[in-house]
Amino acid sequence: MERQIRARAIRRMKGLRLFASSMAAFMPILIFGVALAHGIVGNRIFLSPIIGNDAFPDNAASLTVRGSDYEFSLLPEFEKQLSDNSSVLFSAGWSRINPTGSQPNVEGVSDLSIWFRQAAFKSARHEFEATISPFLVVPIGNRQIADQGHTHLGGELLLGKGLGDLPNFSSVEYLRPLALQTELGYAARIQGPANSDVFANLELEYSLRYLDHFVEPVNLGRTLIELAPFVEFNYVQSFLAARLTTKPDFRLTPGLAYQNDYCQVSVGAQVALNGAAANGDRVAGLGLVEIFYDNIFPALGWQPF
Repeated sequence: MERQIRARAIRRMKGLRLFASSMAAFMPILIFGVALAHGIVGNRIFLSPIIGNDAFPDNAASLTVRGSDYEFSLLPEFEKQLSDNSSVLFSAGWSRINPTGSQPNVEGVSDLSIWFRQAAFKSARHEFEATISPFLVVPIGNRQIADQGHTHLGGELLLGKGLGDLPNFSSVEYLRPLALQTELGYAARIQGPANSDVFANLELEYSLRYLDHFVEPVNLGRTLIELAPFVEFNYVQSFLAARLTTKPDFRLTPGLAYQNDYCQVSVGAQVALNGAAANGDRVAGLGLVEIFYDNIFPALGWQPF
């Protein structure tokens, strides 16, 4: 009898050790899984806009490609979180311009933009986050492509709002997967002739993942669940002097995004809405690839503050 009791105790101890070792092995995966998402506010996972910035300080590296008959450009960006609610973002690129007529082609790098991003308010219940972002534009680029070698200082307000707090009634429940993102910015020259730029972007996106998880299950595979259609409204305008301005440039950018735990891939088409766009640039194709590098290499998620 004592041998049987001792054998049972040994089996229990082995079982506990196996359970403990299994939990120890899976704990990093569980912890890793908690962090495997970006742009999270409450139940909402926001997209990274294909044009402009979002309101969510992050660890990410991205490349945006834009092509039209007039211009082909590459825009790499790198963002590093400084704390849970702040980050620094570096943005610069390369462009090739093919003007019409007898003018020669121009190509070269664009200016370097450095953005400091600080989340000012966040409500998980209302899926809302507001971020302020001062930035500096350093004139390192080709003057025929960039802004003629002048330093700019500016700031922007970024907002993200999901509609998940709508009542769960049949008449409006299918609107709950919708989310809005807005970007309002101003950049002023701090040297050279008086000049300033105003820009704004508004994005409307619809999350099939949110629909499946929080509204009604849908019979789609995991790949399709990760898709999110979106449409952006883009505006930019330059004020060259007190009484002289360029035409406001309005464009519409519909597209489709795929977002998983490690990356986002988006494609879209940009269409000019008025006559401000250059000839050959009224229709353009866009692509975005963004990597959440701290999900692949967790050590890179280190924050100094």
